Amino acid sequence: MRLGIFIPTPFRNYDRVQSAIWIRALQMVDCFKADGIDVSVNNPFRTYDVAIYHRGMRRNSLRFTRFLRRIAHKVYWDTCVDYFETHEAASAEQVECARAISALVDGVCVPTEGIALRARHYSGNVFVMPDPVDLDHFTGYKECVDYVQPTFGWSGVACKAAFLDRYAGFLDDRTVIVSEEPPSLSFRYRFVPWTYDSFPAALLGCDIAFLPRTLNSTYTANNSSFKALAYAVMGVPIIANRLPSYEHMAQDYEAIAFLEDFGDIPQAAVETLAGRDRAPSRVRRAYDRRVWARRLAGWLKGE
Repeated sequence: MRLGIFIPTPFRNYDRVQSAIWIRALQMVDCFKADGIDVSVNNPFRTYDVAIYHRGMRRNSLRFTRFLRRIAHKVYWDTCVDYFETHEAASAEQVECARAISALVDGVCVPTEGIALRARHYSGNVFVMPDPVDLDHFTGYKECVDYVQPTFGWSGVACKAAFLDRYAGFLDDRTVIVSEEPPSLSFRYRFVPWTYDSFPAALLGCDIAFLPRTLNSTYTANNSSFKALAYAVMGVPIIANRLPSYEHMAQDYEAIAFLEDFGDIPQAAVETLAGRDRAPSRVRRAYDRRVWARRLAGWLKGE
């Protein structure tokens, strides 16, 4: 199979692209090649059996999708966000174009069942691929966890850290935040700049991942599991809200506690985690990028 992957950026450096681009596109290239697939990235001067367009959802994206139909036998769209209904991260233009692109392509690939439910209104061929993980990169294991005086960890885009302020008293002076820049928060924390190479070691610098979030819109409720997954595959216990993708991941990783089960009292969650198994073997197998590259290739081939 000759496969064309198209991303809305000229960069290949993981430190210079959106996380969804390296998670769902760039890190899969080596896996495809290992399985004998002829892969190109952002090369419009070839013809393809299959082309996948990632992330774009504006009018120029719709025009580009029409162009891909001229150079590829089949065209698919990968969207990591629910752009099928308006919300705080989806404009009217994005919704209009997401629906139009879905009707134009041969199938839509999404990371969660929640997004798939929306996508099926506009496409008859929807594939759910949770954000996969590179097990060759996330190789560490958290040997010892201090449940008595733990250091908490949070990672993500700085602007999304604001919800942590709700737990300022609990997190003050015992939290590591990994981000592209220091977020503005009311409590003291240690900041670690995000880079792809240093990311695993930075996550292992905490005892417990603390990942609360609101679930009051389809944008937040349908997010992928990767924020928690990065900790889970290295055996770091997790406190989070009951995001559907986190609940799904919990089927393969026991050391996750949901704040809703403890009356939104983080300390109660900490005490429960102390008795849970942190073995990451099942969650690593379930989200291995090599496994998902093969499953995705099978879907692209119509198997």
